[in-house]
Amino acid sequence: MKKLMILGTLSLCLFQHLSLANASAKVQVVVSILPQTYFVEQIGGNFVDVMCLLPEGGTPHFYEPKPQQMKFLSRADMYVRIKVDFENAWWDKISATNFDMLIVDSTKGIEFNDGQHQHRDSQTRHHDEKAIFHDDLDPHIWLSPRMVKTQAEQIYQGLIKVDPEHRDIYKANKEAFVQSLGILDNEIRAKLANVNPRHFMVFHPVWSYFAKDYNLEQIPIEIDGKEPSAREMVELMRMALEKQITVIFLQPQANRRTADIIAKQIGAKVKILDPLAPQWLNNMRRVMDAFVETLSQN
Repeated sequence: MKKLMILGTLSLCLFQHLSLANASAKVQVVVSILPQTYFVEQIGGNFVDVMCLLPEGGTPHFYEPKPQQMKFLSRADMYVRIKVDFENAWWDKISATNFDMLIVDSTKGIEFNDGQHQHRDSQTRHHDEKAIFHDDLDPHIWLSPRMVKTQAEQIYQGLIKVDPEHRDIYKANKEAFVQSLGILDNEIRAKLANVNPRHFMVFHPVWSYFAKDYNLEQIPIEIDGKEPSAREMVELMRMALEKQITVIFLQPQANRRTADIIAKQIGAKVKILDPLAPQWLNNMRRVMDAFVETLSQN
């Protein structure tokens, strides 16, 4: 009986050891934002372990990675770049943490919009008919299903470099994911084809790629990371009334004070849309439905 107990204990220890070995055998991947976690997991499946630097509810403009995250980075196999603000600010330290880590630029092959790509009308600033307010690039490429296809290809190429053994599985997963992106893109395109009006107001201009893909016009409240001046507030309210804006879209990470003020003045509602939601595909369908509902009201 005692021997059986010892054998049972040894078997349990061996099982736990194998479990730990299997866990450590997974490809260790680091990403910056939660939608990227979704992308990597769709392609990597059970063969990846993904750590996202930005926690749910965090803002990608000012985040500072935690010591335990830097520790994970020191043993990671792969980092997927997307070039959001905090990642750019920390990039020298992130890349220096682990020189053996494969850096995958998921933005490779993507044509960026200029920062704050959407403009207000000719009366807003310096009477420029189509003003672009700074030269930074707009990083919100994960909100375009079309551009996510490009990101998926880069992630796939990275995974087969660090884990060629599972190449066929990664390829099949990538192809299935890209197919789902095509279905989503066609669905959004069909549902937004005949909405009218085709302009919408947002607090922070995160939807420029989405707007460009589906022939919409984004009108931002915040420009260059700054809230509008009193003069600009008046202009925004005039524009909102003229264009019959009934909803102001706000991301949950933003301060809603200014959006509430404008909404109250023009009799509009504030609606939350999260560009950083972890369940990316379901969230994009929620976004689609919100745009369809809002732009079909007038």
